[in-house]
Amino acid sequence: MDKPQDHRPDFDRWPPEGTRAKPAWGAADWPTTIGRGVLGRCPNCGMAPIFDGYLKVHARCLNCAAPLGDMPSDDAPPYIAMLVVLHVLALFVVFFYKGYYHPGIFMAGVLLALLALICMGALRMAKGAVIGILLKLGMKREVPNG
Repeated sequence: MDKPQDHRPDFDRWPPEGTRAKPAWGAADWPTTIGRGVLGRCPNCGMAPIFDGYLKVHARCLNCAAPLGDMPSDDAPPYIAMLVVLHVLALFVVFFYKGYYHPGIFMAGVLLALLALICMGALRMAKGAVIGILLKLGMKREVPNG
């Protein structure tokens, strides 16, 4: 009897061939794509803004029509922003608990407000970078059939 062919995926290369379609647009290299995203510009062309407001993303690039709104950048940017900002904040926490730095109530309030502003800026930059990465990889949000 003939044996059925083995349909195991090829794990030597990830993702396996044919699992994801290549993007229809020619994206720039990785550093350029991520840098444009961090700056809030379209990762594909670098000419138009990604954001329509603070964190709302344009559905399509206003210049090259890249599908910016189809990128699933929901959960990763807050984690990336917290990772970066909290590593910087940890230095101040260590100095405070070691006794090298004793802020007054006014200075503690200023530092807290500054921390909030830095977190907001880092969140926007992280979201732009994630959109650039996802656009470069061609990973679109799946639309449910219904």
